[in-house]
Amino acid sequence: MKTNLISISKSLLLSATLIGALFTSCDSSDDPEEPIPVGNQEYYNVAFGVSSEGNSGTYAQAFTDISNGSISFDGEGFEVPSVRTARIYGSPSGKYLYNLSYGGGFLYKYEIKGGSNYVQLEETNVQIAMGTAYPRWKVLNADDALVHTINTEHIYVDDVYTHTDATAVLQRIELADLSLAEKSEVIIPQTEDGLHIWRIDNPTIQGGKAYYGVAKRGYDPNTDENINTTDYKATTLVVDYPSLENPTLLESEVAQGSTYGYRAPVYHTDELGDIYHLTAEPAKIIKIKNGAYDNSYELDLSTALGMTNVGANGWYYVGNGIGYAPYYDATIGSGSDDTTPWGVARVDLYNKTAVKLNLPNNLWMWYYQSGVLGKDGNFYMAIAPLGESGNIYMFDPQSTSPDGFTIGAELDNGADSFYLGVY
Repeated sequence: MKTNLISISKSLLLSATLIGALFTSCDSSDDPEEPIPVGNQEYYNVAFGVSSEGNSGTYAQAFTDISNGSISFDGEGFEVPSVRTARIYGSPSGKYLYNLSYGGGFLYKYEIKGGSNYVQLEETNVQIAMGTAYPRWKVLNADDALVHTINTEHIYVDDVYTHTDATAVLQRIELADLSLAEKSEVIIPQTEDGLHIWRIDNPTIQGGKAYYGVAKRGYDPNTDENINTTDYKATTLVVDYPSLENPTLLESEVAQGSTYGYRAPVYHTDELGDIYHLTAEPAKIIKIKNGAYDNSYELDLSTALGMTNVGANGWYYVGNGIGYAPYYDATIGSGSDDTTPWGVARVDLYNKTAVKLNLPNNLWMWYYQSGVLGKDGNFYMAIAPLGESGNIYMFDPQSTSPDGFTIGAELDNGADSFYLGVY
């Protein structure tokens, strides 16, 4: 039996007798370990995308078991409404599916009946509240979601450019009926680097605060053009929750570049209440503790995977310090290039390690969005090369092996088609 140091550190209410029994029966030289939680899905929703450029169609099917058999979207699947792209989330139980029609400005809630049968329960127009049909959003839990966007204004004094104001428009959504709750518009504080925040996304909630990932850029008043750069401290926007007011910025001393991710989750809170989040390129996982960056901590995926430069869009936390991170080889190209190879790594936050998993070659996961923890404690992902057949992969969080998975249902595919994930 391995020492349960993490649980002991949290369990101030344990009796002295129980603590003594734990230490008597355990080998304190072992690594700490807690059981990985398990999911409670009624359905596993598999999502499929068509067209890797511009406007793309999104389709979903719901299954009670995806550990075997085959899945095809040839004439099957519920088409999720979208204008440009659909931004979908599943409820923790897999009973409901939520969608933001990106470009349409509408939120939708569906009850899942199985197969291609999705029954619309609610519809809400958020375009008026947000001032744009292109906000981003994140489902936080079974009850709440946050919708967000950034407005920028270049400030001139006596016809001389001084800085750019960035205003965050923040809206809380109650998922029961997709009603609009708290809303705020806050001017984001200026930073010494002269850059401004132009995008935020993928928030998490901890300790009465909402933590958002951000991207920054500069502005050249001589050309009236934005200046793209990653040469800035990795930054997090923090506001009070649920009021969504009192903005502050946290800046890391150990990582650079954007922290908002791209369609996939980036910020996660572990069982100890610490927040871990990813930076895009070079991909690092860094830590926020007690409302501030812990600059003594970093997990550099390039170093951990024995590679020169790794990039990533997001990652998935399953519990007990274990997560799974899709990554790409940034020495070959951008993650959006369909010729840039992708993989998936098992990451161990507490031991600061990462393991490449033995998956098929030629993966393209730029649009990949979701995986779920199954009832069996395995982590489910839909893995398929672009335009080629693939499989559901069921990763064992307890395994440190590159082959720590079993292969589930076969995934049919087609030209310029891809799997968005399991919800």
